[in-house]
Amino acid sequence: MARILPEISTVEQHQQLVLDNPDVYRPACCPHCGKAGLHHHGHYERSTPKGEGQSLLFGVLFIIRFFCPGCRRSCSRLPGCLSPRRHYGWKTQQKVIEFLMAGQSIHQVARQTWPYYRTVGRWWQRLESCFDQHAMSLRSRFPDLGRSVELKGFWSRCFSVMSLAQAMGWLDHEGIPVP
Repeated sequence: MARILPEISTVEQHQQLVLDNPDVYRPACCPHCGKAGLHHHGHYERSTPKGEGQSLLFGVLFIIRFFCPGCRRSCSRLPGCLSPRRHYGWKTQQKVIEFLMAGQSIHQVARQTWPYYRTVGRWWQRLESCFDQHAMSLRSRFPDLGRSVELKGFWSRCFSVMSLAQAMGWLDHEGIPVP
């Protein structure tokens, strides 16, 4: 089951769908046991992504949960604009990665953007450690990404074709761990 729904690309779109059509988030089957028939099981609250100027406008976001009567576990799905397990949105993360690829140091990037320098360093380490797996999967789906063997060349080419949010949405759809 894809955890990220890349077609939901903005917080505004997510908020509207939660109110008007929450079934968009319902998985076809349970990610744990594979049975169909999940039903709505409340929600949890999540902060609006930092660094993109939306926290005052939207406040807290609701992420809908679904319950599987077969294995008695719950699951949820995120809109494409939110990254799993991170307080910052994909746009901020992409900007940080682009600054680092341009040759700026982690400390320089941290001074220009919201994240703390240790957070910037973790993001870069994670991108480096997952590079082979991410590049192979994205190249198999998008041959236009070329054959660049180094991280900076690959991600520069990738960002000219799609955003980090779209790339991570595709990776999640393929079952590849998303940082």
